[in-house]
Amino acid sequence: YLHRGVEKLAEGLTYMQMVPHTDRLDYVCAMTNNYAYVRAVEKLIDMTVPERAEYVRTIVAEMQRIVGHLFWLGTQALDIGAMTVFFWTFREREVLLDMFEKLCGARLTLNYYRIGGVDADLTPEIISALRDFLNTFPEHIREYDSLLQKNRIWVARTKGVALLSAEDAINFGCTGPVLRGSGVSYDIRKLEPYGVYDRVEWEVPLGKDGDTYDRYWIRMEEMWQSAHIIEQCLNQLPEGPVMAVDAQAIPPPKPEVMRDMQSLIHHFIIFTQGFKPPKGETYCATEVPKGELGFFIISDGSSRPYRLKIRSPSFIHMGAFDHMARGYLISDIVTIFGTYDIVMGECDR
Repeated sequence: YLHRGVEKLAEGLTYMQMVPHTDRLDYVCAMTNNYAYVRAVEKLIDMTVPERAEYVRTIVAEMQRIVGHLFWLGTQALDIGAMTVFFWTFREREVLLDMFEKLCGARLTLNYYRIGGVDADLTPEIISALRDFLNTFPEHIREYDSLLQKNRIWVARTKGVALLSAEDAINFGCTGPVLRGSGVSYDIRKLEPYGVYDRVEWEVPLGKDGDTYDRYWIRMEEMWQSAHIIEQCLNQLPEGPVMAVDAQAIPPPKPEVMRDMQSLIHHFIIFTQGFKPPKGETYCATEVPKGELGFFIISDGSSRPYRLKIRSPSFIHMGAFDHMARGYLISDIVTIFGTYDIVMGECDR
């Protein structure tokens, strides 16, 4: 019931019109979907993004990573039998969603990232609220961990369940917490840095046993690292614009559209006809909360993609389900399926 034919739909849309449709893939983590897509288009047209925009993008992407992991932790705990954790994680998640709403006017399907930058800058109010959140969030992570570590049901249903060796994880094409939970150090933010990930200090947590518990621990550690990344980015945040200037691909600022006829015409053409990248193809991978989200785009020189292929982590991870579920009880299916953090919206594309 979630099939949208989004890859075929993209062939009839301009590159800019496709951005809000990426929200509907993994609708739990829409920000990072936007980010992955606009990075692919920028790579195709060889566009450089302003420095402040890169910082803002990284901050918002890590906020989204925390939101995604909180959603996973709360729902996974609820399904297994730890109801209190669900209410606690959604309490912090709501704080970040409120910031998203102030930033772009939406909470889930956000349409915030733009080809060449972002739609709106971080306001002093949002920065202040984010710093307040970072001051208390580490203690909340300790609360979640303490509550689950002492929950015999949680430990019994996660430790030693759904084992996945490093070799099998690689062979199935797993990425993200699923792969790192099996002890494989593969994180695109480290291996092929984008944004400002190469300007801040952070670590890639790795599991040892490759079970459901390790994948839980990876996500808990990633929330720590995300908070640390955001704090460093806020401290380094430079002044400057949050959108690139490119007359061929980016519409003029709204104030200019309201007072200048040439800007109005330019705005109209960009939004109705789109821009035309050179002929060619590109693949760009981004580390989203669930793993590697990649966009493969083929351009025929027109304002619409000739072909757009989405490499979604949820779809790839579904392929390992049969292997990981064999030998376990039917009651373990909920735990095993939940360990992937799958959203079906990005499976059937």
